[in-house]
Amino acid sequence: MAYINFKEERVALKNQLSNRNNNNEKLFNEIRNTKNMSVNYNPDKKYSFKDFKETTFGKGRVKNEEEFEKINGIDIICTTFDKCKFHNIKFQDCKFIGCYFNKCSLNGGGVIFENCIFIKEETDKLPSLNKNDNFSCTFNGCDIYSRFYNCLLNYVIFDNCNVKDTNFELSDMSSVIIINSYLSKITFKDVDLSCFKLTKTYIEDLDFKDKFKSKIDEKTFFDKIELKKGTRNEYEGIYMVYETVADKFKENEIKNNFGEYYFLAKKTQSKTLRPLPRIGALINWISCGFGERPLYAIYTSIGIMLIFAIAYLIVGIEVDSEIIKYAFLNNRFKLSTFIFDFNEALNLSVGMFAGIGVNNAQPIPDAYFLANIETCIGVIMMGVGIGTLTKKLVR
Repeated sequence: MAYINFKEERVALKNQLSNRNNNNEKLFNEIRNTKNMSVNYNPDKKYSFKDFKETTFGKGRVKNEEEFEKINGIDIICTTFDKCKFHNIKFQDCKFIGCYFNKCSLNGGGVIFENCIFIKEETDKLPSLNKNDNFSCTFNGCDIYSRFYNCLLNYVIFDNCNVKDTNFELSDMSSVIIINSYLSKITFKDVDLSCFKLTKTYIEDLDFKDKFKSKIDEKTFFDKIELKKGTRNEYEGIYMVYETVADKFKENEIKNNFGEYYFLAKKTQSKTLRPLPRIGALINWISCGFGERPLYAIYTSIGIMLIFAIAYLIVGIEVDSEIIKYAFLNNRFKLSTFIFDFNEALNLSVGMFAGIGVNNAQPIPDAYFLANIETCIGVIMMGVGIGTLTKKLVR
């Protein structure tokens, strides 16, 4: 009973990304050709409608934040930055509309974006009522070491980027797409992640340090993380990421999604445990999916009944005053006879598991211990199954 279909989410995200890229490209070409913008924007003559290639912005050597070069209050419209370097620079109260950052380096001492806007929501075309352009920026193949503070990052695309030691604070990141990227030591502080999508991305460290509460909704999607090394440390890191995401869904009272990421967290954590705790985790996983998979209890129960049915045939059962016992297959084995005997053993197994007693077949004295064990397991499994199902229904 999974609430997140990861395969369907990936297909939908692929289509969404294609539509967004097409929309951005169309608007980019239209505005570059006409250079017409609404009165809300004042394109900077130095930076707008330009194509920068291998240009360095900011001071070269690593500096403290207080020494960063500052660029204030400019609008950069429909500009491409190809293989450019941004070092030790602070953009404040700036607007980046329809800009493409291709294979750029935003590191050195870092890059700060404060009170910046990366989206043009409104449309200039008539009629404009209830219509939005959602013209956003794209970071493609970039190395990013930055702080985004109080920014509007709606609909921004991060594709094939290495994002390290980066903070997103008090920013609107709704409908952001991160794909084919690598994230390390990422911190969210009181951000809006509604409709946020992340897929095919390796996450090494992710944390929420909220003073209030970051917002997440049912459409927020974090894809599964593919392993690279298979080491204990990697499992622990990925487990912590899943747990962080699960806790944030729980905090936003989206308990169905919380359950999915909790399941992934516990499943990943089990790979880091020592032998005895790992056995307990394995039983927990098989029996009920760590309390998140009611169907697992049904599958496990069916498996247990089949196993005990075979065990009864080996130890022995009594049917119509005749003892049936299969030690090994021999020349006297007949398929039709075995099917009849197995049916009787399975009937006995179901009765013992459900605690309703025997019917035609019954265990011989040597098989009493099997019957007692199966009855105890059956009681436990019914409790586990009902408890797991009840928890999911209450959600």
